[in-house]
Amino acid sequence: MLHLKLEELIKELKDRNILLKNSIDFDAFEQWCNLSDQLITLHDIGNYRPVFINNACKTFYGFENNFLKGMDYIYYLKTIHPSYYPTLFRSLTFFNEDKEKFLNLTYKLKDASGNWRLMVGITQTVTRSKTGKPLHAISIITPHENFSPETDAPILLLESLTKREMEVFMKLIEGLSANETAHALFISEETVKKHKKNIFKKLKCNKISELVAMAFELGVKY
Repeated sequence: MLHLKLEELIKELKDRNILLKNSIDFDAFEQWCNLSDQLITLHDIGNYRPVFINNACKTFYGFENNFLKGMDYIYYLKTIHPSYYPTLFRSLTFFNEDKEKFLNLTYKLKDASGNWRLMVGITQTVTRSKTGKPLHAISIITPHENFSPETDAPILLLESLTKREMEVFMKLIEGLSANETAHALFISEETVKKHKKNIFKKLKCNKISELVAMAFELGVKY
């Protein structure tokens, strides 16, 4: 389980006094994380940006630096497929609400060869300010094929929707009725109902609440 791998990593870092309650020994952090074959990223929550990637992660992306600065941030954003930008909003919600222990996301990332890879990521807050606000978080990512059968990946199910089905999907998870969706998209109510039926079938869902849950899991902004 990816959760267990992340918790084991965090425990090791804490046991070695690399991770403290309010701070990180960055030199020791770099040395220890570079020993791992896991793809590890350290995030600066206050500035909403990645600040460190270990050697395994650096090799995956084809980056030159472990500590990101300047143009590195732009390059890092370019590694995320544009259709998955909504997952960034899910991250903001996770840290702003600060209620869940883990942030689970699925997205496509560009590897060093320029190929888009479906990846699964797990993130946990590891340091906090003196007032209790999240300061830093650690993520571990892994190829989806190492996590669970790719055919059952929610994000791939969502990608199976046509452009019009995706528009109807967005209206449905916003809480609009078939009639309201028809008016919003300038199509007939009967057409909306046909799209709705196809959406439920493709996404393997039986009710609107399941669509909403899937959208939340994948970080779809609505």
